[in-house]
Amino acid sequence: MTKTLPISIIMCLLCLVFGLFFVGCGNTPPATPTQYKITLPESTLYDIEANKTTAAAGEIITLDIDLNSAAYTITEVQALDIECKLEDGKYIFTMPDNDVTVTVSTAIQEISSADVLSWAPSAPNQISVAREGDNYASQTIYFDFSENVNNPQYEITSTDEAIIPNSALEVHFIDANMGSMKSGGYLNIDLTQVTLGEAYLIFRVHTTSVTNVDATITKKFTVKEYGTIEVTTWTNTLNFDLSRIFDKYSQEGDGITINIRDKNAIYGAPDYSISQTTTSEDETITINYVPHHAYTISVSCTELKEDGVHYNIIAEFVLDETVGTGSSTTGFNRYENGELHFVNNGASLKITVREKSN
Repeated sequence: MTKTLPISIIMCLLCLVFGLFFVGCGNTPPATPTQYKITLPESTLYDIEANKTTAAAGEIITLDIDLNSAAYTITEVQALDIECKLEDGKYIFTMPDNDVTVTVSTAIQEISSADVLSWAPSAPNQISVAREGDNYASQTIYFDFSENVNNPQYEITSTDEAIIPNSALEVHFIDANMGSMKSGGYLNIDLTQVTLGEAYLIFRVHTTSVTNVDATITKKFTVKEYGTIEVTTWTNTLNFDLSRIFDKYSQEGDGITINIRDKNAIYGAPDYSISQTTTSEDETITINYVPHHAYTISVSCTELKEDGVHYNIIAEFVLDETVGTGSSTTGFNRYENGELHFVNNGASLKITVREKSN
């Protein structure tokens, strides 16, 4: 006798066959794309965020990087060996088919001025280690405010404390008038603490009182051996008319002496100060002038009195109407507020000397 399968079993077999048929026709749900990991760097120099922490190959990844100091700039951003493109302030790359580690390359940039803050033109790029036996050697670096700043606060740091330690840095502000307004200031570097090499100084001034100021400037310093610093000089001439004082003081003591001193002298560089005894009413002195430096001038003599020899500064200066070349942009060759300034090489100044009033 022939046996037949139950109808229920036959129906199950048919469903199985048709199910396999439809699967073979491509109706299977697609597999989930592989998600790859994105690893971001950690740094005190910047904050970084990505629009995703994992992504599939082919997805567009955007990186938002905010620097924490105006002293630095981003030079390159890479995701493995993929260079990220900068678009609308964000770095972009296409996700590859593997995990990615992002790297950010930064560099310090030299900033001479920012907002109201700037290094003075006399600020050198080279400083010297202290001469052997000199326990008080220092270098003064001036900075300026283009407008007075009320109650400024500051931070100053060295990028390499092995060369210029932070402990060697001391900042002073210059009063503009009574109160807390400041017109600029200066930085003293203790040269007994520095060593040979190169380092940047990052100087930030900020205040929120009256006017909000937040400015950062930087400067690269090369520290060299004492006596090896070379500076550019100009050859400039000073013509002194001493007729008003010559007869009275030329016979006193050692006669009349003109002293010219570099107010912004660089420690470890040649000394371009001059001390010259006059021999006539019309005295010409040629000086090696360091550009952007200010020089003080004094005319003096020694006087023999009953109680001994006295050193006496006898003169103040009146410039003739012709003060040399210059322009409203560069300024003019001048003697102003007790300081001599030249703005070009080979220029001369005529100075009429008279006895100072008591």
